[in-house]
Amino acid sequence: MRKLLISLVFLAACQGSSDTSKTETASEKPDLVGAYLEIQTTLARDSVDGLPTLSAQVITAADGLSGPGVDAIVAGAGRTAAADIATARAGFKKMSYGLLAHINSTPALKDGNEVVFCPMAFNNDGAHWIQKQGEVTNPYHGKMMLHCGDRVSWEDAAKDPRAALE
Repeated sequence: MRKLLISLVFLAACQGSSDTSKTETASEKPDLVGAYLEIQTTLARDSVDGLPTLSAQVITAADGLSGPGVDAIVAGAGRTAAADIATARAGFKKMSYGLLAHINSTPALKDGNEVVFCPMAFNNDGAHWIQKQGEVTNPYHGKMMLHCGDRVSWEDAAKDPRAALE
């Protein structure tokens, strides 16, 4: 199933972009957290530009990984490649909770990153995301409420019931 999803997302990425200046060799594997963080900043800019390519990078990076959250990362990344921003943000939410579980089982990935929670995301249901440490940049509301969000601990975010539902 993952290989089919990878193929579909790569196909969408190839159709949406003609930039061949950045080619990936077969021996290079994308950085899971790095690609995720690029998606986060793209959505915070209210953009979907490049999301199919970035989503494909997330799926490729997750290929071969096991453990908590990996399936949610892959499923969320597939939806994040969507052309409409609402679907992309919903996919990003699923991917965020998957990545949160994965990072909590791989603590070295926490370095330089933090968890943020926006209580108003998704009609006041709220949602977490991971971003580089620094100024809050909300991927769920973008420019409308760019700095809406509270930093929370990794442990508290992982205990949130919303994380278990994703």
